[in-house]
Amino acid sequence: MGARLTYVRFLKAVLCCLLFSCGLIVRVQAQTSGQIIDEIRAINLKVTNWPNSGGQGMLISNKAMNIFLSNKVSSYLSGNEDLSLYKNYVNINAAEGMISINHNIHQPVDSDDWVRSFVVVGARVNIANAYAAKLVNKYYDNQLGFAIQKTWMGKPRTYYAANGDFKKQMDAARALMVNTLAQSINKKAEAFEQSLNALKQDEVPGQNLNEVKSKLRKNFYASLRADYLQQFSEQQSELMVNTANFNLVADNWTTLGIYIPVIPQKFMISSDVNTPVDKHYNYPFELFISHTRFWESPKLGRIFLTFAGKGFVNNSVAGGSLWNAYVNWQQGQDGINTVVINKGDRYIGQYKNFITPVATGKVVYIPSTSHVGVSFRIEKNWGTYKALNSIIGIPIVLIDKKGVPAINFEAQLLLQDMNNFLKDTHLPYNKTAIGLTVGIPFSKIVY
Repeated sequence: MGARLTYVRFLKAVLCCLLFSCGLIVRVQAQTSGQIIDEIRAINLKVTNWPNSGGQGMLISNKAMNIFLSNKVSSYLSGNEDLSLYKNYVNINAAEGMISINHNIHQPVDSDDWVRSFVVVGARVNIANAYAAKLVNKYYDNQLGFAIQKTWMGKPRTYYAANGDFKKQMDAARALMVNTLAQSINKKAEAFEQSLNALKQDEVPGQNLNEVKSKLRKNFYASLRADYLQQFSEQQSELMVNTANFNLVADNWTTLGIYIPVIPQKFMISSDVNTPVDKHYNYPFELFISHTRFWESPKLGRIFLTFAGKGFVNNSVAGGSLWNAYVNWQQGQDGINTVVINKGDRYIGQYKNFITPVATGKVVYIPSTSHVGVSFRIEKNWGTYKALNSIIGIPIVLIDKKGVPAINFEAQLLLQDMNNFLKDTHLPYNKTAIGLTVGIPFSKIVY
């Protein structure tokens, strides 16, 4: 019994020593330049040895591909349904007078992985209508709400010639990149250790010198690791952009979201010219889902193909089925009679709220050597409001000195009610309009 107890105690002691040693090794390795270099080499080795299946594989690491896609995808940012891999972005729609401010709350993982999913929260507000209404003494069409959307990203796919030189050239360039980064890491670490060793007790009064050095060393190598992993990813992305050593990069994503209005839309409605004005309210709640396929080719350019569905709370005013009357003793029409209105801005007809399902398709093409493209969107409404609308756009992307998209414009030709659904209203006489959207991605990418 005593021998057995001694044997158990011996095993426990050995186990504790092993755990302590492993913990010590991990801590020491985490505070050395060699561990950082080994981690970069391991990422590079994974890319180099990735199976080449019929010309499809990895040319850069997953986090490098995140950076590559963030700049390519953000070259088109026209509406709220478009993807941005930046932490913050703003959409402005001049035709609707809407501004949308969005924030991506995704936190990057520490390992080399592609962005799999994220949540975006945003606020939408109508300011152009409120400003215009104040000038002409009309009722405000206030719109303020919050949007929450979840996006699931597909795994990026890179295509290149199976037996060509693209893979070999990228492997060689990355190997050189790793060796250059390793030299820089060792140089910085050596300079830091020399400075740390020169630190004396009288320079940190009231503190334990060994503890001070330990904390400084830990913070330095943590910062050094983050900095050089980021550099490795950025340099790979730049290499792929500058050399164009690939035939095609493809990706896809699906977004599900809701829009929750805070302030209701308010309308002044008269059933007919002899009926007193009454207030009506609408909360334009939305539920939407979209799926986008993306292709990037050095020769052909960039293509976005999006299919979306939406259901929202619509109303008779937005549906164009009511007559509009004016203030200041002006004459208005109810479809039959000419009347004088002096009770403020109002609409004449039967008001109601209703659910409108919407199906949308959109294609965007930007040539590879151009910052100007073309887009086409078609939208079919169902239910009480059945109008068929479309948008023809000319997207323009402006880049900064690093070649990264800085701001997106899209001049639009809006074609409303193409199927002539709306009858006997003012809308058939004004079915074509000009619009402009602005998309501004900023801050860092979700990485």
